[in-house]
Parts: sequence; C-alpha cells; structure tokens
Amino acid sequence: MIRGDTIMSECFRYLYLHNDKLKASESFKDTYLLRGTSLYEVVRIISGKAVFLCEHYSRLTKSAKKVGLEIMYSFEQLHGCIKTLVEKNDCKEGNIKLVFNFDGKDMNFYAYFVQHYYPTESQYKNGVRTLIHQAERPTPTAKVYNHKLRSKTNNLIAEAGIFEVILLNKLGNITEGSRSNLFFIKDNALYTSPDNEVLNGIVRSKVLKIADQLGIPVHYRSISYDEIPQYEAAFLTGTSPMVLPINRINSISFSVDHQLLFDIFDAYGKMVQENLIKNS
Repeated sequence: MIRGDTIMSECFRYLYLHNDKLKASESFKDTYLLRGTSLYEVVRIISGKAVFLCEHYSRLTKSAKKVGLEIMYSFEQLHGCIKTLVEKNDCKEGNIKLVFNFDGKDMNFYAYFVQHYYPTESQYKNGVRTLIHQAERPTPTAKVYNHKLRSKTNNLIAEAGIFEVILLNKLGNITEGSRSNLFFIKDNALYTSPDNEVLNGIVRSKVLKIADQLGIPVHYRSISYDEIPQYEAAFLTGTSPMVLPINRINSISFSVDHQLLFDIFDAYGKMVQENLIKNS
C-alpha cells in the first residue's frame, strides 16, 4: 500500500536492494514505484527458497514485452538478489517484492521483503469473505503497478473486514481478485475467466496444470454477476493464499467442503514441496 513519505513504507525487514546496492529499509520510499512504469512480482519464500522463481521471471519478461519494455536482469542475477536478501535479513519465510521501474531512459531495480498476510488454518477450513468492486486493470495480462486500484481495494478490504475484493469489469463480468485469481466449481468442473481477461497468476497456472493431470474439465468463460449463485464452490489462488476457499461473495454463499477443492489443495501443496526439493 502506498503511503506518504512520512509514514512507514511497504518495504519490510532491515535491508533492501536498489540495483546492486544494499540499503537500510527506512530510506525506502514507496513513491519510487510511482515514477514512470513499474513492473513487479511478489515471490514467496519458504525455508529460504523462492517458490516457482522460474515462472515468476518468465512472467516478468512477458509483462515487459507487452508494454514495450525489457528486463535487464538475467534469471541468475535475480536468483542472486533473492539469496542476498534472505541471508542479509536473516529471514527464511515471507514475501519478496521484485520491482523494475522504468522512467524515461532510467531503469531501477528494487527488491525487498513486504509484510505478508497468510490465511489462518481456520480460513483454509472455513473459507473467506469477499466483496465485489467494479474495476478492471488497464493491461490485465501484464503485471504493471496500479497505485490507484491497489489503494482503493486495500481500503475496501480494511473497511469491510474481508479477505479480498473481486473485480467486476464494465461488461458486468467477474474477472479476478485484486491480488488473486478466481475459480468456480460446478458439476466437478472448473470455471475461470479467459486468459486474455486476467493476469495469469503463477498459482493459477499450477492449478490448471493440476486439473489437466487429474482429468478435471476446465471451462474458460466470462462469468456474469447474475450467474454466480449457480456455482457450488469458489476459491482464490495467489502467492500468499495459495489455494483458498471462498465462503461468500457479497451475500452469496458457497460450499467449502467440495472434494474437488480438497484434491486441488493437496496437489498444489505437493507441487510446492517438489519445487523446493528441486531447487535445494
């Protein structure tokens, strides 16, 4: 969340990276990200290792290409930056934000821990509440920093005491969460927005892979708000929530005990562990 310069920034822990230099976190200003265009990824750190870093790097380069820019760091450089932050901050669990800021001819790289909120055991078991908000990303398939949308949805989440805001586009279709992707379940099949309407999240892509492996049909379609009650279950996917059941969207309730949801949750957990072992 962007705040004024006199208020604590989103940069967390002790040290952050600016290009190749370590700096004290208190010197970081969120306004750095408001200059020009900022492309970013948030990577989850488990046991000191970045989960699915190859996929995050690939999406960064694709996002840059979509807006006519180019990431000037290699995968190896990015991996080294994350390793440095983990070691220097003595922190093996959390989220690291990677930002490439383009302002005219200037390009700056920032990497830092951000405060995270992982769902509780109760939320995984009982699901979370969400709220509809009419908004859409200007470039939905590229992960470009959008200060106005992020600030608005952060305020809605805090004011309403909910976990996530679900975006409704100008056509009246449900697309994705403000910081997550969205799936519905009906008749043992998955329903999600077409790829060109949303940011294809890393966890979303893993869930689609799991569906293919388990033989679960996937329907890519625009879902209108009026259609929501016909679905049996719904869940969010994202770096922090991973695979998280939804119990309510506005006043519409969903089952959190659907077997398909359990199967996907378990398969994703195994996929994360395999990735960590592979990168150990």
